[in-house]
Amino acid sequence: MNTLLTQFENKCALLEKELFGADDIFGGFIAEFGRAAAFVSVCNINEQAYIFRASANSAKEAWQTAKERASDFIRSEGLSPLWVKADITADGKKRKYSDVLKTISKCREKFFRRGIAFDNDLCAAVIETELNECSLIDYKESRIELTELNKYFAENDIKTLTQFPDEVIVFTCKSVFCDQKNAVYELYPQGRNCGRRIRDSFDKETAERLVTTSAEYLAMQIGLDGKFDYGFYPTCEKLIPGYNILRHASSIWSLLCSYRITHDRFILEQAENAIGYMLKNMALKYPKREGLENVLYLCEKTKNEVKIGGNAIAIIVLTEYMNVLGNDKYVKIVKQLANGILELFDERSGSFFHVLKYPSLAPCDKFRTVYYDGECVFALSRAYGVTKDARYFKAAAIAVDRFIRENYEQYADHWVAYAVNELTKHIPSEKYLNFGILNVQSNLEKILNTTTTYHTYLELLCVSFELVQRIKEKRLNCSALEEFDEKALADAIFYRADYMLNGYCYPEYVMYFPCPHNSLGAFFIRHDNYRMRIDDVQHFCSAYYSVYRNYEKLDEIRKQDG
Repeated sequence: MNTLLTQFENKCALLEKELFGADDIFGGFIAEFGRAAAFVSVCNINEQAYIFRASANSAKEAWQTAKERASDFIRSEGLSPLWVKADITADGKKRKYSDVLKTISKCREKFFRRGIAFDNDLCAAVIETELNECSLIDYKESRIELTELNKYFAENDIKTLTQFPDEVIVFTCKSVFCDQKNAVYELYPQGRNCGRRIRDSFDKETAERLVTTSAEYLAMQIGLDGKFDYGFYPTCEKLIPGYNILRHASSIWSLLCSYRITHDRFILEQAENAIGYMLKNMALKYPKREGLENVLYLCEKTKNEVKIGGNAIAIIVLTEYMNVLGNDKYVKIVKQLANGILELFDERSGSFFHVLKYPSLAPCDKFRTVYYDGECVFALSRAYGVTKDARYFKAAAIAVDRFIRENYEQYADHWVAYAVNELTKHIPSEKYLNFGILNVQSNLEKILNTTTTYHTYLELLCVSFELVQRIKEKRLNCSALEEFDEKALADAIFYRADYMLNGYCYPEYVMYFPCPHNSLGAFFIRHDNYRMRIDDVQHFCSAYYSVYRNYEKLDEIRKQDG
């Protein structure tokens, strides 16, 4: 027990150096409100953090009292203080409670990034992470439910409220986190980065770590049958029902990307296990046709559907696997899957038929989602790369002609970027290259102004960057590149790469989930109740892999004079 207390005291000593430096950042808050509040969060990684709080006439006194309460608990309950986080009120404003609710009504879910004190003594105060990760705000109704708040207060030894006050104190904190290795990180106090560690700049080592930890997470979700645990909501440990074979397939892609970096045998074995499950969900159109070219479909058997996007992603995964290992193991299957795409392609219009019924293969939906179109062009271009069957790149080119006619750049679709980048490796026509540049240029401002960590935008940026580099290196004709700001693209990539860390499962975030260890190293979607689904993690992983493999060129451009 003494060992645990010693660990805790050592961590607190490190935190205090960051909290109480030369500058008194707490004086303004105390001058305004007469008191300060301190919060000490302690987590053993397996359970939700325990939060110990106190208010006093000075920041140091509040901190000392909160720390003593944490020490008493550790002594009596044997809580292992592997992670310790300190929050002390540093800035605040008194606001009408009705105005706070109006502010909440304008926020995306989980995007109110302040703490709230419901009394002037700061005894009934909760920090931002409590409001969001403990679901104290009902964003759909734009309110805080008094019964639920009081339930939380009672569970945490806070005096309950008889009613909401007319005014509350909305505050931010000086926040510092200490991990299991006694590394200390100052956290962003406010804004959309609120609550995560402050970084100087985004580097290649960070990109590598993000790829490897998220791929490890995905690998651990694969069962003995090769099927993933599909996803869950970590705030309540609620499983996401259903399954999606297309998302299953795309998640394998991330494992293979990580394997390129680490050569981790476990990652490869899990990828092969998941490929095996994917192959078991395929069906030949002509099961009795022997010795002749066949057609193969990836089937969503739980929904009795065949989605053309499934065929496309399966081709992408299998070609990636063969490229990684330098073999031709799945060439026949790739050809059959590509034949399936061609059977659903209208050469006259350049459009794809999206969904069939299974097992009859009768027509179902002509259109399901725009993403399938880009996926199919990407896949057909990949299929041509391993089969040299001209039918595939011919269909891909006709489809991109339609993308150009119908202004597909309007969708800010990462799959369109992948498609054009892959097609132009075989057909470096200027019209396709110009379209690839337009696809990123017309969406750059939108991407920069996006408030969420929307992961596919970084994929779009990075794949487009690869296209730009290839145009330059091979000196391809591309008039659109003449007016294109390459540095603006590189700067946008670094901005988004850093901003998307707000969706990474850092310890300072996940310590407030019921089972923190279940989420470590992966990614969540904040505005959907911190959703963690395999495709969410996959898109983050793929995006950061793109940053990793292009890092040197990106960094060189970033360092250029503006």
